[in-house]
Amino acid sequence: MSETKESGLGHYRFEKSCGRETAIETRDSLKRLEGESLVYCGKLGDDPSSEILRALNAIEAGETVSGHRVAIKINLGGGINQVLSSYTDPLVLSAVIDAVRKLGGEPFVCEANMRTLDIDRRMLIRRGIYPILAEKNVDFVNLSEVEPIDFLPLGWKDPIKIPRLLLSADVRILSLPAVKHHWECGVTLSQKNMYGAISERRKSIFHRGGSIDESVAAAARALLPDISIISHRCACAGLGPHFCVPVRFAYVIASTNSLAADIFCCSYLGVDWREVRHLLINGAERVSVGMVEGSTEIDEETAKRAASFAMSPKMIKLIRGILYPQYFVPHRLQYRFIKHTEPLGTLVNKMFFEPFGDVDG
Repeated sequence: MSETKESGLGHYRFEKSCGRETAIETRDSLKRLEGESLVYCGKLGDDPSSEILRALNAIEAGETVSGHRVAIKINLGGGINQVLSSYTDPLVLSAVIDAVRKLGGEPFVCEANMRTLDIDRRMLIRRGIYPILAEKNVDFVNLSEVEPIDFLPLGWKDPIKIPRLLLSADVRILSLPAVKHHWECGVTLSQKNMYGAISERRKSIFHRGGSIDESVAAAARALLPDISIISHRCACAGLGPHFCVPVRFAYVIASTNSLAADIFCCSYLGVDWREVRHLLINGAERVSVGMVEGSTEIDEETAKRAASFAMSPKMIKLIRGILYPQYFVPHRLQYRFIKHTEPLGTLVNKMFFEPFGDVDG
């Protein structure tokens, strides 16, 4: 017996069969992102909390936040210890928490386990996140440890597991990624950040068969951010997500349209968004980007610096081919051994990548 009911969020419906519920994507899942969308850009400055609040007010996010729980989805899984540009900036996270509360929201911070990493207390301490949570009395939710629900993207035969919590009617999603070049997906920005919210730890399965772009796009549709804030003291340029030339950024980019935010930020990173497949899958060509009045232009020198380290589409294709075999290593072996190589990743970054940057990180 099958029972169908529409989601109040409008981009999927729930079906229950044999006591098991599945969220099934509907064809209008991305309609609210189409057309002109406004993006705010401002300098992070010496008072990040005030600038983040200004950004949220500029995109009229107050009504979205007020009276709701706000899931701040951070990006830790692809990061390397002591390489600040490879994960969400703790300074920016602190400012976002303050701003959400001033707008009447109840923030909590979340991330899911990755194939080789447990996002636990020790990880939060290493990334500089735990002291902020403790100081501001904010909960952290491991999205791999809450109740999952199957989500079936359009055209897929098999569902992916996503956290039911983020589908709750009283929860709003705020995507707070790092700002990174990515050696398989082109960039890590707001939409790519939501891939990390998939409940499944064994994320290697989404790379097999060359389906990583489709998986990233599906995750961003399943858990479509209500608000995107792309902000960091420095960007991870070069061979991100793990090997980063830290390039000064110190801007705040905000939008209620994650595609618009990503399209805008791609220009800073020197990446043609038309070459970023997960953005194209999700309809980036049907989005036009306008700037909120009072926004700041990213200075040309900053943009040139980041763009100079961007990988060409041919290079990304080559690296994908080189990396592909690792995704067939048994999951237990990946989890058991690869996580112990993080100190080596830190050393490689400090010796061979950080010296070419213009900031520490």
